[in-house]
Amino acid sequence: MWKAITIARLSVRQKRILDISGVKYISLKKRFFLSDEYRCREEWERRRQAPIFQNMKLDELYQDLDNKYQNTGKVSAIDIDLFANAVQDEENLDELDDLLHKLRLSASTTDMLPSTSHSVVRTYLALGRHDELLRILDDRLNYGVFPDDYCSGLLMDTFLKQHNYTGAAKVGVLHMLQEDWSHCITSHLALYSCHMYLRNPESTPWEDPSKTEEVEDDGEEIKVRVKYLRNPYFDDHFDLKEPKLLVGKTLASLGTVFPDSIGRTYELVGWGLYRKWDKAKAVLQGQGPAIFRDGLEMFKASLEECEIREELLPLLTQLESAGQVIGDDLHEAVVSKVRSEVSKQESEAIAAQCKLYKEWETLREDLLQQQLKELDKQQRLSNVRAEKERISKDEEVLFFFDNEEKWELAIEKKRKFYRRRYFGKRKTFKSKDENYIPPEV
Repeated sequence: MWKAITIARLSVRQKRILDISGVKYISLKKRFFLSDEYRCREEWERRRQAPIFQNMKLDELYQDLDNKYQNTGKVSAIDIDLFANAVQDEENLDELDDLLHKLRLSASTTDMLPSTSHSVVRTYLALGRHDELLRILDDRLNYGVFPDDYCSGLLMDTFLKQHNYTGAAKVGVLHMLQEDWSHCITSHLALYSCHMYLRNPESTPWEDPSKTEEVEDDGEEIKVRVKYLRNPYFDDHFDLKEPKLLVGKTLASLGTVFPDSIGRTYELVGWGLYRKWDKAKAVLQGQGPAIFRDGLEMFKASLEECEIREELLPLLTQLESAGQVIGDDLHEAVVSKVRSEVSKQESEAIAAQCKLYKEWETLREDLLQQQLKELDKQQRLSNVRAEKERISKDEEVLFFFDNEEKWELAIEKKRKFYRRRYFGKRKTFKSKDENYIPPEV
């Protein structure tokens, strides 16, 4: 009997382990926000059933696209999309990187399909090349890959599970730069990502390009040739490179989206990290929900670099005296808020994404057929031009003697006549004396 009970307990435990789909843990402390169904693996892999992907040879396709770009300077957006959707191994990631850059340099970059960026994100994510993916997403000028809301959710969820809070915060910063918080799941996961980054700033180093290594001055003058000099300009948005400023502006923009205590708290914290003291002062003086004490402590820590520190400290005291400060745990409040909102929107987001996959398949097929028709049209026009040239040459041969005078006149007109150059009067040579005897030396 005890053996049967033990086996039953083991089977239940194994079932619980097997039921864990990467996000649903028994302990609430280890539970993540997005379920495994959010990844839509079956719907995403279904695109490979299309006939175009069955016998595709990526090496040959890359050579054809590269040769076309070298000869014409153009690449087709639909060809890049097919290549991006067909990549499965790490062997072709370098080629995909190169083709994305070539597409960005061509005029066809405006025709880039939304499924291309989606495929790039999911492919790099599935192969575990997270650092390279973040590099591509950050270099928008050379690659032009912009993750949609669904991919941003996948990225932040993956990084959060790996405790890579820096990577998750970088994804949230990308949406701040686009000034788009319309998607509920994206905005809440971005809030949680930045929140966890502030709690664990040393989890994963955030490379700050503004901090360069000090080089010893040996007194030698170094001259560097540059094409042109840019005028000094700082737009305070896309030119931001310091991590604190990026995360601060992200939290400040998110704070205006959430009209509750969490939103007002992180709006204040964001303005502090962003070093916009006038806006932080406006938040402290304005009316709104109460502010978490944990948030006030984070804001006080940022006041060390504040120019008007003496003006802001009394405002913090006034908030406490007015009962506008709550002592609840900010972390628990953020986790509860994000889990509640994400769970409400998840099923709707999954249905919308599955529908979008079908629309992309239809769009890809239509564009492919249009490209094939255009290529067939260009080929037929080329054949017509070649046939006309052949007929014209045959007519010249058949009617040569009938048009002989016309050809001679044409040749005469093409002949160029040059004026004879004058080199002066010719010298006349004296006749030789046959009786001339040279003197003896």
